Amino acid sequence: MALSLTQFDLNLLVVLDALLTEKSVTRAAERLFVTQPAVSGSLARLRDIFEDPLLVRVGREMELTVRARALAGPVREALLMVKAALGSEESFDPAETKCEFRIAMTDYCSMTILPRIVRELSARAPGIELAVEGLVNKSFDRLETGEIDFLLTVVERTLLMHSRHPDMLRGADAFEDCYTCVVAADHPFDGALTPEDFRAYPNATVSFGENTFTTDRAAYEHGGLDQSPALIAPSFSSLLFQLQGTTLIGTVPNRLAEMFAPMLGVRLLEPPIRLPTLTERLNWHVRSDADPGHSWMRNLILDVGRSMGPRKGAPA
Repeated sequence: MALSLTQFDLNLLVVLDALLTEKSVTRAAERLFVTQPAVSGSLARLRDIFEDPLLVRVGREMELTVRARALAGPVREALLMVKAALGSEESFDPAETKCEFRIAMTDYCSMTILPRIVRELSARAPGIELAVEGLVNKSFDRLETGEIDFLLTVVERTLLMHSRHPDMLRGADAFEDCYTCVVAADHPFDGALTPEDFRAYPNATVSFGENTFTTDRAAYEHGGLDQSPALIAPSFSSLLFQLQGTTLIGTVPNRLAEMFAPMLGVRLLEPPIRLPTLTERLNWHVRSDADPGHSWMRNLILDVGRSMGPRKGAPA
């Protein structure tokens, strides 16, 4: 049966979008800052309108029906277009606003810049919720569909995606770091790390899902120091935990190394060659440019990043 727009409550689209995203009445209610019975009532109306259950229980979880999955993209896109059209007319008071922003980032960013962002939000905008998810291969797709608002990742990955979607992405550099080599406290090497020393010991690196690219690996390869790693860790922080009792040499961002060094007893060494600066870039979709709330949030993130200042390398 064809739906008549004149008979459809457009406010239900907001509820439908939350339900399709969260796959939970409870979480959808929390996201919309309304009661669970109110969302349950809206779901009942939506089921009648679409003549489909939309959400069904499979074991202990709720799953989308085939019809619901087909609706998810168009519903989200329609809401984003409406929001973009009305955004320039909206006012935004961070101290009084209740809303949610979603951001994808690596564990490195979650341990360095995220605590500072959370403190700023707590002080300046207590009603804003920040939902953080790990960076995965589909994060740029989620940014495109509006499932997340921001994506924080290294500038090299951003430039790669921008070349594929030049009209979609907007971005600004958030903060910088440098790379440092790390070894266990009882590592036999002691002194200034030379290229020959680097080659003499097993190497540890990281791989983010299917993406094995890291800025330091590219630099090592260019400098003739690339070698098959003895360890591929899922994150920089995980790599640091694997060093004790080994002769591995790892390369990680300096801020993270300094953070974990006292706890793990690792030593920081100057890399054997000059490595490029690690630049983390904040990305968002072009449709959010004029949204006052989005603009306020991204400026907060960028201000926090600038307050972190430049980073010098590890002592030799």
